[in-house]
Amino acid sequence: MKFQKDNLIKYAIMFVVVYFASKLIPTCGVLQEHAIYVALIASSTFALLDVCYPQVVVKKEDETLG
Repeated sequence: MKFQKDNLIKYAIMFVVVYFASKLIPTCGVLQEHAIYVALIASSTFALLDVCYPQVVVKKEDETLG
């Protein structure tokens, strides 16, 4: 499994966004205490999905030639 620099930047941004969102949204004290774990799970899930299913491109045939 090989990570590229651009992908690591995406994962770091995801981690920071989820961390601050779970720290700043005042819904549950438990969530705020464990914001680092929530951010790690979110960014690692994003990395796993990005590695397993990076991008799907669907090419459509020209229907006017038919």
